[in-house]
This record gives sequence, C-alpha cells and structure tokens, in this order.
Amino acid sequence: MNGAHREWQYAVVDLATNSTTISLVPCIIKGWYVNTAMSAHECLITDDTTTVIRIPASTPAGDTTDYAGLRFETSLIVNPDDAATGELLVLYDELERS
Repeated sequence: MNGAHREWQYAVVDLATNSTTISLVPCIIKGWYVNTAMSAHECLITDDTTTVIRIPASTPAGDTTDYAGLRFETSLIVNPDDAATGELLVLYDELERS
C-alpha cells in the first residue's frame, strides 16, 4: 500500500450465535483477536463456503493473528462449531459496497 494509512473496521462476534456474516462484499482482513476465551470448539472464517482461516478450539483470550492484508473475494463469515462460546474481534476493510 506504499505506506498509505488504512483505517480498519471491526466486528465483535459472539461465537454462541453460530454463523455470523460480517460482510457480503469483497474485503481485506487485517487480523483477529480473541476477546473472551473460546470453548472446546473450533471456529472457521470463510469466504462464502471456502474455509480460509481455522482458529483452534480452546484458543485463549488475548490470542491474536495479524495479516498484512488477506483478501476475501465474496464475503466474510465467522462460522464456529455448534455450541461454541467465546468472543472474537475481526479487523477488516470492505473493498466495495453495492
């Protein structure tokens, strides 16, 4: 990005709500942060039906992953296993909006 400053949007996802669609347009993910420890259930972050990121079960609060910019082509969906608990913060930026 040639040193340009980018402001990131965020979504805080309660994993107990099961699948949460954050965006339905192409976007870039900056990273994720576990606000509240995850239960013994893994969490997938998907681009439509394609699993892009797999966060392991029992990931502790404070765990984080930072990406230089991971592009999702169609949508950004947080899809934990059934009966999951915990809270995940996702930093992202939409590339276009219809």
